[in-house]
Amino acid sequence: PLFAAFVLWGSQYVISKIALRTVPPVTLLALRYLVSVPALFIVLRLRHALTPVKKGDWPILFAIGFTGYFASFCLQMLGINRLTGSVSSLLGAMNPIFIPILAALFLHERITPAKIACVALSMAGVVVGVDGTVDASGALLMLASVFLWSTASIIIRRVSGRYDPMQIALIAILCALPFTGGWSLIELQSAPCSFTLESVLAVLYMGVLGTAVTHSLWNYSLRVMDASFCSMFYPMQPLVSSILGVLFLHEAVTPGFVIGALMICCGIVAAVISAKPRNA
Repeated sequence: PLFAAFVLWGSQYVISKIALRTVPPVTLLALRYLVSVPALFIVLRLRHALTPVKKGDWPILFAIGFTGYFASFCLQMLGINRLTGSVSSLLGAMNPIFIPILAALFLHERITPAKIACVALSMAGVVVGVDGTVDASGALLMLASVFLWSTASIIIRRVSGRYDPMQIALIAILCALPFTGGWSLIELQSAPCSFTLESVLAVLYMGVLGTAVTHSLWNYSLRVMDASFCSMFYPMQPLVSSILGVLFLHEAVTPGFVIGALMICCGIVAAVISAKPRNA
């Protein structure tokens, strides 16, 4: 299940590129949400995992939706629109690097020299992997997206023990949908949009397989394995995206990208290993 989850996550960057040929980025995200909401709801009902939300938790869930599922994912789609699928996935896989920094700032978790070294190694990998041929604004949009998603992940910790992760995702998406839909309506005033068989299948893939199924596989993996072990599979995302990008989008993978990807992957793995709780 864990392997399948990261294969699906990694493939989403390439599937997004296919859909973006005819559908503008924010509109594509809004359509993905419209598909994923009923899919998530059905899975939650089948699992009997829906629980009443406490009144005091609604502002937290709204913050998760606005910061993560609206601002972060909108910037992500805008970044993917400017970059190749492989580079987008490479930058998107840096969540395990940003989270320890934000956790130290806002949750007062201890940041060690090892964590600093991991962050430095991964950031150096970005510089090497994202060379001068890459759209700089697209790379900045992706990094801003990762930062905002890491921020949302820190906020999620405040309610993660009270609700099923898929229910949190469902409510957050519902909170983000009006903002995403509003931006989409503005976008459609100037951006052309048409639907082909490819784009329709891509939206269905992203909403059902890329959201509901992937979250189910991830949740099952977290139930049967340590979270630190699960996080070590994050580097699979750029690997899968690179392979699929070459096969389906005819993207070129440069030596600098390979070296940068290896540096980022090493930084992520080292960060996860260093985050494992030590035995007393």
